[in-house]
Amino acid sequence: MSTLTAISFVVFISTQVLGAAIDRSVSFSTGLTSTQYMMDDDTVVYDQVFINDFNGYNPNTGIFTCPIPGVYIFHFHGYSTNKDTVMWLDLKHNDQQVVSVSGYNSHTVGSNTVMLKLRKQDRIQVKSREKIQFALFGLPTQVYSTFTGYLVHEDPNSHQMDSGSAGGIVG
Repeated sequence: MSTLTAISFVVFISTQVLGAAIDRSVSFSTGLTSTQYMMDDDTVVYDQVFINDFNGYNPNTGIFTCPIPGVYIFHFHGYSTNKDTVMWLDLKHNDQQVVSVSGYNSHTVGSNTVMLKLRKQDRIQVKSREKIQFALFGLPTQVYSTFTGYLVHEDPNSHQMDSGSAGGIVG
């Protein structure tokens, strides 16, 4: 056996047996470092990217696009300093509302977490509720509103799922 063949064989076996050694981790964590005024179904565009492994989160649009099918966990937090207004945020999966946070009056804080089964190219975003106007507070030294997601495990049966269906929720 030639040296090149032996090296090729070792690399092949390593990738098959030690598949975990191949980095397929998907994760992102973002926050707001400036106040964002929300109205009528706006997407929150988190301007501070702390981590974006696999580049699923787009900091220009605020949308996470699934690069690897599987089960994901998403966390989002909102902080509004508005007085006499409602803060209402929805986490959406392919434009379908999944979970929400809401609060009323000054210094409203809300957060939620959800686990979802995603197909490749599924979209996750945090949006304001229609016909609701408020401001999410943020400063470079005071990051309260955040959006985080990560792959828990890949889904080998993802080809059987219908992207965009209501069946995206793990139950």
